Amino acid sequence: MTEKTACDFRPAKKTVAIKQTITIDKRFSRQELPIEADRYRLILGKFCPWATQVAIEIDYLGLDQVISKGVIWPLRRADNHADWMFGAKDNDQDPVLKTSKLSQNYQKTIPGFDGRPSVPALIDIKTGQVVNNVTDVLLDELALCWANYFDQPHEFFYPPKQRSEFKVAANTILHKINEIPGKILNVKSQSEYERLAGIFFKQLAKFEKTLQQQDYLWGDHLTQLDIRLFASLVRFDLVYYYQNKLNYRRLTDYPALWAYAKRLYQIPAFKNNTDFHDIKQHFYRVDDHDIDSFEQVVPMLDEQRWAN
Repeated sequence: MTEKTACDFRPAKKTVAIKQTITIDKRFSRQELPIEADRYRLILGKFCPWATQVAIEIDYLGLDQVISKGVIWPLRRADNHADWMFGAKDNDQDPVLKTSKLSQNYQKTIPGFDGRPSVPALIDIKTGQVVNNVTDVLLDELALCWANYFDQPHEFFYPPKQRSEFKVAANTILHKINEIPGKILNVKSQSEYERLAGIFFKQLAKFEKTLQQQDYLWGDHLTQLDIRLFASLVRFDLVYYYQNKLNYRRLTDYPALWAYAKRLYQIPAFKNNTDFHDIKQHFYRVDDHDIDSFEQVVPMLDEQRWAN
């Protein structure tokens, strides 16, 4: 699944065995999980374009009062690229889950699990088990099933009378923007690279025209669509432009999209879940061994341009 590899932009060396991720997909809408305050904890990496979508939605809807969040360390261990740690030291633990590795929570879910744990991971605090790790599902489940816990009515966030059309728009962002950086790393021909890059930039051009006419993707109100797109826009010039060769244009070459992204960044839920330091550390330095090559050098970024 593209979501599961999207945060690992540097291809693994051929001599390294790549462990597989798994999908865990229990849902509130199917009565497989109780909707209960203080029962769940979202584990995310602030570098990850998938996990931060869920974190932004939680904060924007006020669900941070009933669903807690924990953060993994942005760097892999040099001697263990298959796991995520909760701190710079091996004995650092998540203060709520009391685990030091995310794999320990996956093992509570699937005994004997030896795969690659992924984020986002929604964890049942009572059991320590991962109950869902699919971004697209989590976004919709939280928006549609947890309304009783919103801090205020968010009637426009997921338009009730236009759900089918809205989901089509969400899938457009998912398949034509968010998934492209991960897919493009696996191409084996020039033509396939150009096909995927073409999809990405054609869709950005469409969004540019849309945002020349209105403030948000769905009209005059912020919706879930804006969260989905923002996660890719904020990583575009810094990561995708260079590492994924999505360099036909930059975000700053789209005036309406650039102004829109900066406007979203001013909203606390977006800004507080955008960590440029972690993004740079993860995608360039990758792991915690000393920098010994240009490939690992962390680029500079004028973050103040996002505030202007």
